[in-house]
Amino acid sequence: MPAVQAKLLENAFQEFAKASDSIINYYGVLESQIRQLKKEVEEKNTELEKARGYLYNILNSLPVGVVVTNKTNVIFANKNAEELGSEGFLEKLNNCGQKFGELKNGTGHYRWKRERIVNGSGSNEVIVFEDVTEFERMKDRLERDERLMAMGEMAARMAHEIKNPLGSMELFLSMLINAKLRRQDKKYIDYVLFGVKTIDRIINNLLSYTKPKTLALTEMRLSHVVKETLDFMSLSAQSRGISLEVDARFGDTSFFDPDLIKLVIMNFISNAIDAMEGINGTIKVELKEEGKYAAIVISDNGIGMSEELQKNIFNPFFTTKDKGVGLGLYIVYNIIKAHGGYIEVESVEGSGSSFSIYIPKDSP
Repeated sequence: MPAVQAKLLENAFQEFAKASDSIINYYGVLESQIRQLKKEVEEKNTELEKARGYLYNILNSLPVGVVVTNKTNVIFANKNAEELGSEGFLEKLNNCGQKFGELKNGTGHYRWKRERIVNGSGSNEVIVFEDVTEFERMKDRLERDERLMAMGEMAARMAHEIKNPLGSMELFLSMLINAKLRRQDKKYIDYVLFGVKTIDRIINNLLSYTKPKTLALTEMRLSHVVKETLDFMSLSAQSRGISLEVDARFGDTSFFDPDLIKLVIMNFISNAIDAMEGINGTIKVELKEEGKYAAIVISDNGIGMSEELQKNIFNPFFTTKDKGVGLGLYIVYNIIKAHGGYIEVESVEGSGSSFSIYIPKDSP
């Protein structure tokens, strides 16, 4: 091989070696950069997963329900939305065409609002639900208290206005009956006097119902009073084909008037028996602890009540019974209010009713 060609070949091998070394070096740098990028991607993915988990924790910790939907399917629902049964709401909302409003689902009240997601996600939208059931119940209790107070005051004023002339009528009738009258005339006066005394007795009862209750507070176990009252009412229930069940899970002592609380329980049990006329069902009485209250829940599977009826049952002189006076639940309500407690009612027509009586565990 000529010297010139050998020299060219040697130079070519040297250049090739240099190029190979450069490629190896570049590959090492590239490999190092790829490892760095991979590490950074893994770190970013870890951060994204943490951020995603943090976001999910935030969404699941919210006191409202959050749902993302494409109007056909639920894409995401936080924990609160799942507990509220959001899928049942969506069918109602998809047909209403509104952006916000209120709705009722069973015994719950909810407020909702929705907005379209504006990041190129098509027709996806986010819907927020808020459970305002307790707020609505508190508002109803406040309105009921104000209404009953006004009605009680009005009834008391009317009773006083009627009672004054009745006293004069009774006095004059007593004077007439002692006068020289025919026997038949005296008999008529006796009838009138009896009617006046009857009206006076009714008015006195009304005044006693409307005035504040004086409590004889005693520290004792509420469970004992509940079981004692149910034992007393069991014979009446069994004679109508109705059984009584009790579940007393609260055994601590509380401050209450045992005689008045017995009257309250008897009234509700009696009403439940009447509501189950012709139904061989069960009245369940549950005693449990609810925060600072002891709760007595009396449930039946009777005829239930409409919403309108539920709003009026505690009003004085409101009754659905042929021979009722309409003061039983009004008295019961005032007794529990005097204890510093309150009453909640849940009912569905044809499915029964449930009354929850909340009594403070400590002295009011």
